[in-house]
Amino acid sequence: MLLTENLSIDPLISGGVIPDVVDNFVLEALLDIKYGEKKVEFGNELSIEETQKAPDVSFVFGESDPNSLYTLILTDPDAPSRKEPTKGEWRHWIVGNIPSNGKLSEATHLDNYQGPAPPPNTDYHRYVFLLYRQPLNHQQTSHIDYPDLNKVDRPNFKARKFAEQYGLKLISSCYYQSKKY
Repeated sequence: MLLTENLSIDPLISGGVIPDVVDNFVLEALLDIKYGEKKVEFGNELSIEETQKAPDVSFVFGESDPNSLYTLILTDPDAPSRKEPTKGEWRHWIVGNIPSNGKLSEATHLDNYQGPAPPPNTDYHRYVFLLYRQPLNHQQTSHIDYPDLNKVDRPNFKARKFAEQYGLKLISSCYYQSKKY
């Protein structure tokens, strides 16, 4: 079964996530992210208030390897504004070593979730979720000893660079938008 046969990365292109945050990729999984009853879709608007707590996350694969582990990143490329992203990307959350069952409670939380806080009058910010497959090592596991990022500044994070550093393969993405009125 090809889970992604009817899915497209076109909304990521039209929303500028490709190329602002990531390059073109082949969609291999479906991310299901919810803040309470509000689902993250391609560019829908969610309020700052309803996104202050970490969302519920699940993903569905066309095919998955039970030995594979995954990394989830939430980043804001529009800090402090989309017109002048001098602090973008802003790292909001990274969870690594997520098992194929998607249980974040069994994963490595590299930093604490930080809800959006765009400055006033900076228009919409894109909050981009990226799901990566971690590479298998010589022991046929994909566990990565990630650093604790809680003591590392959040601005000027680059998901592309992080993925390259750890050999991560992008397999899914979605995003929402939010702004301070």
